[in-house]
Amino acid sequence: MNILIVNPFGIGDVLFSTPLVRAVRRAFPQSRIGYVCNRRTEQILRDNPHLDELFIYEKDELLHLWRTSKVQGVTALLGLLRRLRGARIDLAIDLSLGERYGLILKLLSVPRRIGFNYRRRGRFLTEQLAIDGYHDDHVVEYYRRLLRFMGIELVDGLLELPVRDVDERWADEWLRAHNVAPEELLVGIVPAGGVSWGTDAPFRRWSAEGFATVADALVQRYRAKILLFGEAVDQPLCRTVASTMRSAVMDLSGQTSLGQFVSLLGRLGLVICNDGGPLHLAVSQGVKTVSIFGPVDPRVYGPYPPSDSRHRVVSFSGLPCRPCYHQFKLPPCPYERACLLHIEPADVLSACEQALESRPRPGAAAPAVN
Repeated sequence: MNILIVNPFGIGDVLFSTPLVRAVRRAFPQSRIGYVCNRRTEQILRDNPHLDELFIYEKDELLHLWRTSKVQGVTALLGLLRRLRGARIDLAIDLSLGERYGLILKLLSVPRRIGFNYRRRGRFLTEQLAIDGYHDDHVVEYYRRLLRFMGIELVDGLLELPVRDVDERWADEWLRAHNVAPEELLVGIVPAGGVSWGTDAPFRRWSAEGFATVADALVQRYRAKILLFGEAVDQPLCRTVASTMRSAVMDLSGQTSLGQFVSLLGRLGLVICNDGGPLHLAVSQGVKTVSIFGPVDPRVYGPYPPSDSRHRVVSFSGLPCRPCYHQFKLPPCPYERACLLHIEPADVLSACEQALESRPRPGAAAPAVN
């Protein structure tokens, strides 16, 4: 049997799907399993031991080709469709929540097409599980329900992201070059959220001053070494955090590949970040985290599993509007980001201390699962 999983979303969403990928492999050990993802998340999946093939659909690349040359744009799209048709897919699991991929799969004559029916967008699927969005329960739990709908049990929900040897060697060399001793506490701070947040970024991230204050306190109390992380677009914000701190800090923003970033994450004692992809990358490596949530519901998009004591979520519950991120949309904020502005450095520092003092549950330390 040839199986295809479709998930066009970002890093966090794709990591949430890795337990599903593992469960599908267990259910169909002899099958060939492919995955449709975007260019950015290709790096999350390329070394997944349960996948045989990736199909990259990058809308922005296709639009750029179309604007440059309509012939090139059409050629690239037809090339992807030919690859999908050549894969002779018997079963497709569509996690896109839209109708575009369902229609494409139908046109490709995929006989069994399973997914969520959100706002009647699952009309091209042969088997549909009706949902009205992701609410109250974690996204992984929705994937668990979809698997159960298919007659498959999700045995465990650990997020899975193997790290390449070349990136591990790079991280080892980086630590040696910067004279980091094995016993030192390394704390990573990710004050932004990367390119995926777009124009919503200011409404989802805590203040640079808050991150700086917490970092200074950890240096004073634990003699921690602070590493700042971010993409190239995040460098101005990381520089602001660094210049606001009284203590020394190592700013790696814009200087690492995704693989190098993940490899360094695995060597940290703690990661402090907003909600988003970097949080779930850290979770996938078994690293303790403190995450700050504003408009987004951590019950749905927080660390998974939520019962893991290594992960602490800080949010402000004194507003009736929170969480306001609903039906995959962030509405205009009439309260000037009050849900984030009311979070004090003392709240985040307390969560850091709790995380650092916590011990993982038995059997929960190793993120890699066979």
